Amino acid sequence: MSDRYPQEKVSATAGTASASSADKLPDAAAAGSNGRTGREPVGRTHGNPLGSAPVERLLLQFAIPSIISTLVASLYNMVDQMFIGQRIGFLGNAATTIAYPLTFLCGALTILFSNGSSVNFNVANGHGDRDEALGFAGAGLTLLTLEGIFTAVLVLLFTPGFVRLFGSTDPVYPYALTYMRLIAPGFPFLALTSGGTLLIRSDGSPRYALVCSMSGVALNFVLDYLFLFQLDMGIAGAALATVMGQILSAVMVILYMFRFKTGKLLRRHFGVNAQKLRQITSIGAAGSLNQAAMLVMNLVLNGSLSHYGALSAYGGSEALAAAGVVTKVNFLFYSTIIGCSIGGQPIMGFNFGAGNYDRVKKTAYLIFRYAFVIGAVETACFWLFPHQILSLFGSGAGGYEAFALRYMHTYMLLVVLAGVLPVSMNAMVSIKKPLNGIIISLSKQLVLIILLLTLPRFLGIDGVLYSGPVADFLVAAAAFVVIRSAFSRLGQ
Repeated sequence: MSDRYPQEKVSATAGTASASSADKLPDAAAAGSNGRTGREPVGRTHGNPLGSAPVERLLLQFAIPSIISTLVASLYNMVDQMFIGQRIGFLGNAATTIAYPLTFLCGALTILFSNGSSVNFNVANGHGDRDEALGFAGAGLTLLTLEGIFTAVLVLLFTPGFVRLFGSTDPVYPYALTYMRLIAPGFPFLALTSGGTLLIRSDGSPRYALVCSMSGVALNFVLDYLFLFQLDMGIAGAALATVMGQILSAVMVILYMFRFKTGKLLRRHFGVNAQKLRQITSIGAAGSLNQAAMLVMNLVLNGSLSHYGALSAYGGSEALAAAGVVTKVNFLFYSTIIGCSIGGQPIMGFNFGAGNYDRVKKTAYLIFRYAFVIGAVETACFWLFPHQILSLFGSGAGGYEAFALRYMHTYMLLVVLAGVLPVSMNAMVSIKKPLNGIIISLSKQLVLIILLLTLPRFLGIDGVLYSGPVADFLVAAAAFVVIRSAFSRLGQ
């Protein structure tokens, strides 16, 4: 299972758009103030909408494709969960919950290289150095491919150990083992798609990036129905459908690289030297460490759900399945916040490189407001339509539905504050303050781990449920203080 607020299966926390992408936008230089802070920008802002057009319009222009893209990516999880729940039942849902931490194992390295290459690509374009930007794009693609292969081999070699480590109960074990073994070969394609679509958006083709993701999800949806309902392949069919969708998306990413808009990607651009690796990893470290911390947190959370759920009236397998279903629903809303944050990164990154610090701040605070609204809508849905939401994922034992309702209403109580973490973290990355981003990204997982290891000892399964809102409140307050402090020193 994932954290309530996973950085997305596709690691979409740091999509960027280059200065060249702005060249494709309508010229809006005369639309209003350019937001300068009294100093002449160092980058190419004249005639470039990223440095002059109204922030509200730019954010919508960049955020809407990003939101759609992250929503589409989240459907990989939702589609599998819905078909498995309807066809196999809550044990199948529990198996996907057990396998879900693999997303963070793959995502930790994927985000390390995709965030780092995308942000450096964007800033280099802001400075006007397109050849340097192409070098970061090529190096990022090389690193993404290698890490995907490494992760797949690692999981295939130690699959039974991973299943037990991730908290599987005995009834769930055979389902989780089959599912995990079959989705592992898809990791190289998942990594290439996740990082590649970020670079495609940065290159000024957000619609193509969206088509890459949507094509894979559409194929996954069709094959899920065919494999589970028509061919009766069970959970193996769901896993194979997911991998085939990932392969299609990766192939489309590769085809795009032959017509990169910023410039032609040459063989030398795909080389990786020590300096370039250091520049990429220093920026991507925040999101990567967050994924690694979420992996550890999920191990603790799954173990707590399995252990304390078995000691309660709900049941261990039932608690795992119910929490997994609610998490997938939450990710639909949270991916919208991630999409807003991704849409704002090109604006923040370009204007930071150009010295337009007021526009950086305005963009971040506008995304914060959008995030609060999205969180409020999610809370309302959990309280007004809980039974309708659960019915989409099949039925289960009495303990399954009862725990799912409590998970919605207690563990997810303060989801309205959820957006503070990704917005703050991505803003810090955009202004090249990776240390602040690391602090923010790690705080949520570390606080949750501490709470999950302490509260259930005194409160049982209730301690697991109360850990969510307590962590949300503490981390949101701390993250907002960090970003206010960093923004107050911009340009000094």
